[in-house]
Amino acid sequence: MAKSEGYFGLRRGSTKSHTFQVSDGKQITKDRVGTPKNPRTLRQMNQRCLVATIGSAYKAMKAIADHSFEGKSAGMPSMREFMALNLAQIQAAKNSNAGFFGFNKWKEQGMVPGSYIISNGSLYPICPDLDVQSVSAAGKQAVINVAAGNTVTDFAEEMGMQNFGDIATICFMFPLADGKYAFGAARFTYKQGDDLASSFDLAVAGDVIGASFAKTANGLTLTIQTYQDWKNGATADDIYLAAICSRYVNGTWKRSKAQFDVQGAQPTYAEAIATYPVGENRFLNGDGSVASAPSENPSTPSTPDTPGTTTPVLTISKTGTGTSTVRVDGNPVNSGATVEAGKTIVIHVEPATGQVPTATLNGQNVTLTESDGAYDGTATMPAANAMLVINSGSDGSQPDDN
Repeated sequence: MAKSEGYFGLRRGSTKSHTFQVSDGKQITKDRVGTPKNPRTLRQMNQRCLVATIGSAYKAMKAIADHSFEGKSAGMPSMREFMALNLAQIQAAKNSNAGFFGFNKWKEQGMVPGSYIISNGSLYPICPDLDVQSVSAAGKQAVINVAAGNTVTDFAEEMGMQNFGDIATICFMFPLADGKYAFGAARFTYKQGDDLASSFDLAVAGDVIGASFAKTANGLTLTIQTYQDWKNGATADDIYLAAICSRYVNGTWKRSKAQFDVQGAQPTYAEAIATYPVGENRFLNGDGSVASAPSENPSTPSTPDTPGTTTPVLTISKTGTGTSTVRVDGNPVNSGATVEAGKTIVIHVEPATGQVPTATLNGQNVTLTESDGAYDGTATMPAANAMLVINSGSDGSQPDDN
């Protein structure tokens, strides 16, 4: 790297061989990095699998998930919240193999089902009697029991509606003929009319072309019509439901927490990760298989205490003129914070214009996956102090020191 102060001014930008930027009024010239190494370690492939899975789910549910988190602005802040909350969920599901999430295979497009948190906020959960009454796979249609009761007041109470303009949104994932899942939502807006028809406005979003509601002997039902072909022989057990309450209070929208309840999801993590092209295992970096101990070992030495700690310190170094955030358990983390060993570190970078950001943890590359111009990745906190370095790229302005 070289610094210079030229007569004709300071240069910014890149050439084929060099990158130029200005720092503290001085010219900074760097050799431009060529094609980065991509060793495709098992750790990298694990991160790509998790991020690809959640990214596909967010893309499918974006009509709702890009503004469904109370206190988070619509768009990128809500997307980051969705990614952060669900990365913690899916990491735990991967380790437990409990079937709460399916996982995308290598370069596989489309959403697979999972117990995603689709909304979060301070309102109480709604629709305790929500379930699927019937399915017509050939007709691309399902009937959903939304609320029990006999009157509009009964239905409004179960849907969390107290005031004019309160909203209950019924969200659903349904199986497609290609093995993936699609997403749809139907929104009830409370009008407090004289009868059922005049008490609710109905609107749809996602992969839905129409919907209607009716009172039956069991309560309020919602019929949804989709345009994509369903899985042949799909049943009520193949559909997953969640309901979100929304209320406008003092100039802001309040939400309820809503999460899908999925069990026995496919593909499993083991099935998915087996399709990823893992490169050469590096034994010193923790890759490779672990052999079992021999059956007879007469002279096993004692194991010394590990020098690590369960509450190591994470040092964060940020360079570049883009912006970046680091979260653990959904909460922002600053440099010097203690982070429990084994916790998932969630990295979000909005790079400088035209730049591709990078991140390393203790010198090991962290895979960052691009979505809508931003980059996201995860890393696991080791049982020792760690250094996270994030370079968000430069557009020639002042460096990122957030």
